[in-house]
Amino acid sequence: MIRVLVPLLVLLTACTPLVEDDAADGTGPITFVDGPDTTANGQVRELVERWNAQADRREKVAFVEMPDTTDGHRAQLTARAQDLEDVRGGPDCYDVMAVDVVWTAPFAAAGHLVELDPDEFGADRMLPQAVETAKTPDGEHLWAVPWRSDAGLLFYREDVLDDAQVEPPTTWAELRWQASTIAGHYDLKGYVAQLGRYEGLTVNAAEAIWAHEGDLRHPDSPQAKEGVRALADGVAQGWIPREALEYNENTSLTEFMDGRALFMRNWPFAGPRLADRERSKVAGDWAAVPLPGPSALGGWNLAVSRCSAHQATARRFIQFATGVENQRRLAERAGFAPTIEFLYDEPGLVPPELRESVLGARARRPSPHYDALTSAMQESLHHVLEEPDSVDESMDQLAEDLTRAEQGR
Repeated sequence: MIRVLVPLLVLLTACTPLVEDDAADGTGPITFVDGPDTTANGQVRELVERWNAQADRREKVAFVEMPDTTDGHRAQLTARAQDLEDVRGGPDCYDVMAVDVVWTAPFAAAGHLVELDPDEFGADRMLPQAVETAKTPDGEHLWAVPWRSDAGLLFYREDVLDDAQVEPPTTWAELRWQASTIAGHYDLKGYVAQLGRYEGLTVNAAEAIWAHEGDLRHPDSPQAKEGVRALADGVAQGWIPREALEYNENTSLTEFMDGRALFMRNWPFAGPRLADRERSKVAGDWAAVPLPGPSALGGWNLAVSRCSAHQATARRFIQFATGVENQRRLAERAGFAPTIEFLYDEPGLVPPELRESVLGARARRPSPHYDALTSAMQESLHHVLEEPDSVDESMDQLAEDLTRAEQGR
């Protein structure tokens, strides 16, 4: 694993044992927070309602939806956790928090989460790479439970590739050729992705690096440089439109949905919007396959807040939400990729392209200092995409910057 601040981890372990005070066994009403429930017929809200229908009247769950931007979601969780740092219980505590897979280690390092027992939640039956995101980098302590997983897909214009009599690309070389030649014949942009200066850029660059046999821990390696150069050359050559340097998930989706691009990298949430015949100009004309290389693992974990006075109820609710039946139900009705490994063997539950993508996905660089790491990556990578000739120099410097960030400097 990457270097961590061992004293910090020892301190966290000493300060947050599995059972220490009355709160660990406390029962009572709790608050559960997640992002906006945009699923068909509100499947997350329906899950909470089913819990409340069978729970003791003293252990009801109140569901609170966070802001609709990931940054806003995290900012509100962080502010609330900091405000209640020395407070136990009360109506302001977010007892159970849905946290992005890359937030878990920083939230744990900040002392916001309660350590959990892997055996209590069946962690051994979950996707190993998902469990990795819920632990501290030493792999010894579990701070959250994987709830729903996610992985990127390559969306493409099926009608165009059928007309051109070619199969969708499985390598970056094939993607580059099709995006730079076929797209022009149909007056389309070649490839749109999430290359704005935010977490999407870290994800897209990681996937390009992995596709070229590189490693995020060694951005100065020839393979990592080759992966970043593939993106930078795409922008320089025009098959990746320069406007993509400002794109996020929604702007790239709009380009593809309005029929202006041949290929798009995005998360599976794009599928239902592309299929909407009232809003999508490509409804019926698109398909999706795994990316030409490993996807970055996305998804959300459920964690118990340190401020919770009713941690026993919080843990039971997490067991309920992450249990087999509810994960199966959310896969069927909401399209969420499960985190329980054997559910991927159930016929028809997970689309084959998503199954392949999730099972082959890789975790980003988990670290208590992830914010500093990704900020350094975004700054350097965005500069490289704007100045392709700077790949070697910028990636060498990035390696030094990441080492300092990992050490908390």
